[in-house]
Amino acid sequence: MNLHQTTLSNGVRIVAEAIPTVQSITVSIWIRAGSRDELPHQHGIAHFLEHMLFKGTHTRTAAQIAQEIEGRGGVLNASTGKELTFYYARLLAEHMPVAVEVLSDLFLNARLDPDDIELEKGVILEEMRMIEDTPDEILHDRVTEVHWGDHPLARRIIGTPETVSAFTREAILEFVQTHYRPERVVVAAAGNLDPDALFKEVDRWLGRWNPALQTASQSAQPAPVRSPNAPPHYTETRDVEQIHFALAMDGVSFFDERRYAQAVLNTLLGGSMFSRLWLEVREKRGLAYEIGSYAMPMSDGGLFVVYTGVAPSAFEQTVQVIETELDKLLAEPPSEEEVEGARNLLKGNRVLALESTQARAELIGSETLMRGYVTPMEEIIAQIDAVTPESLHALAQQLLPPERRTLVAIVPEAG
Repeated sequence: MNLHQTTLSNGVRIVAEAIPTVQSITVSIWIRAGSRDELPHQHGIAHFLEHMLFKGTHTRTAAQIAQEIEGRGGVLNASTGKELTFYYARLLAEHMPVAVEVLSDLFLNARLDPDDIELEKGVILEEMRMIEDTPDEILHDRVTEVHWGDHPLARRIIGTPETVSAFTREAILEFVQTHYRPERVVVAAAGNLDPDALFKEVDRWLGRWNPALQTASQSAQPAPVRSPNAPPHYTETRDVEQIHFALAMDGVSFFDERRYAQAVLNTLLGGSMFSRLWLEVREKRGLAYEIGSYAMPMSDGGLFVVYTGVAPSAFEQTVQVIETELDKLLAEPPSEEEVEGARNLLKGNRVLALESTQARAELIGSETLMRGYVTPMEEIIAQIDAVTPESLHALAQQLLPPERRTLVAIVPEAG
């Protein structure tokens, strides 16, 4: 990686990867603030704020913000997570100064007009209804809520109708003043760029940003682990045709040295078309159209999930097949040949994902924000190659025992 980094006098960090072989650039602003940072009455406010930043600044309307980037053939968007939020613009490299200015403008000068806030409440409520109409979306929200219980990471990022409906401009500003601070911000860019020119533009627009001191109003949180009140089986009835269900277990954190072993384990178990679950559930038995697994590492813990949707008549058999595959991983290590295939797929996916400037900006931005440095791809590949059948077996014995599993199912209404 051709990385260049600097820190402005106010604490804003900048990381840039120069890729002279492309014609585009992605500029992004990252904030160490997400849904886990919300107080109970703020549930959903990080996501709501992300929407509001696009509703206009003191000098640009919402349409003008979009026109500045999309009118130049670019893309402007944002995403809110449980621990971070980022805003980005992807466009031709020659428009880098415009990208920096527009992102800085909406980041620092959002109008947060009360009338816009009321209108956006309706938009968010419609987004909630859309999610409610999508059973697999609901399933993954329920997984965290049931498995992690009262932990802040268990909450839905979007909030609830009650909390969102109660948001005021003052409440949003309180969240901004507490969490949107220079020392919690990273500007990350990747593409055909001159690092010094980028640094100069960021300093021009963000260098004088020095908000008044505001102390965060919540105490440190414990690491997320399976709630002692989590039932082994949770069922929710909805108007659906299939049973959508997931088996959830605690995973490892973003900082855990076993995170690469977890990634290989996920690939081997359910993260590919040659994975054990794909072959056993879909190919051999025809029980499901889609089955998969994923790991969701956080800064101090994580989640490991297997999920699928099946006909009600196939539910019990499918659960049994999945649990059998988990038990096999508990009983003995996989073969070296199987592990090698998973390692190779994971390495290929990691490298191929970095073909776009957006993916590269997301990698260097999130790594800098969460870890303080960017792990070189060569080191990532070496860590993946170091995963052995024995290390996978040891990790499986730590993550997958039956008493650590939570089964969450969305089932059809009785008819």
